[in-house]
Amino acid sequence: MSNLVTIAALLLSIGGLGFLNSSNTPSPNLKHEPVAVVELFTSQGCSSCPSADRLLNETLANATKTNRNIIGLSFHVDYWDRLGWKDPFSNHAFTKRQYQYSEHFGLPGVYTPQEVVNGQSEFVGSNRVQQSSQLDKALQEAATAGVQLKISAPSPNTRTLSYTLDGELANAVLNVALVSKMAVTQVSRGENAGHKLVHNNVVRAFQTVPASSNGTVTLTLPDGFDPANGAVVAYVQGQQKLEIRGASQVDIP
Repeated sequence: MSNLVTIAALLLSIGGLGFLNSSNTPSPNLKHEPVAVVELFTSQGCSSCPSADRLLNETLANATKTNRNIIGLSFHVDYWDRLGWKDPFSNHAFTKRQYQYSEHFGLPGVYTPQEVVNGQSEFVGSNRVQQSSQLDKALQEAATAGVQLKISAPSPNTRTLSYTLDGELANAVLNVALVSKMAVTQVSRGENAGHKLVHNNVVRAFQTVPASSNGTVTLTLPDGFDPANGAVVAYVQGQQKLEIRGASQVDIP
C-alpha cells in the first residue's frame, strides 16, 4: 500500500513539474498587428491624378484619427513628363516598379492613377469604394512579419536606418522608402496647369535589400529635402507573390 502511495505521489510530482515548466515556457508570437500599405502611382502631369492624391491624403488623415494602421506611399512615375510638365518628384525607377506590378497582375500596360494595396490588389486610385473594400480586407489579416525601425543622423545629408525584422522573412526583400510627408506644388504647365497639388508621403528615394533579421540602410537626402518633413517607410515583401508581410514608418530626426 505504501508503494502505491509513493508511486502516486511521484506521478503527481512529475505532473506538477511538467505543468510548471509548460506554464513558464514562452510560446512564440507569430502574429503581428495588421497593416495596409497603399502604393499610389501618380503624376502631376496627369489630369486624372489629383482626385486620387486627395483621396489618399484623406485616407491617411482619417487613419491617424481612427488609429488604423495604414501606410501610404506616393510613387511619381515619369512617363507623363514629356507632355508639358516635368513632375519634380518623378523617377524612372518608380515607373519600373509599376511595370513589375503590371506584369504581376497580368495587365496590358501601366496607367495612372493606380493604387496597389499590400501588393495583392490593384485598382483606379480615385475609386473610393474599391479602396475602402481592399483596406478593410487587408486590415482583417494579421501581418506575418514584424518591422522595428530606428534612425540616426551620421551627417547632415544622410540618415542611417537600423532595422530588426522577425516572422516570415524567407524569399522576401525589405523595401526602404524615404518620403516627404507633405509636398505642395503649383503646376504652371501641362494638364494640371494653374492647380496647386498636395501630396502625402511622396517617395524621394527607394532602396531594396534582402530581408534579414537585422541590418542597416544609409539614405542620402535629395537636394531641398526637409528632414523635419521627412519619414522612412520600410516594408517586407515577398519576391514571388509580391505580398507585403509587414511594415512600419518612422519620422526622421
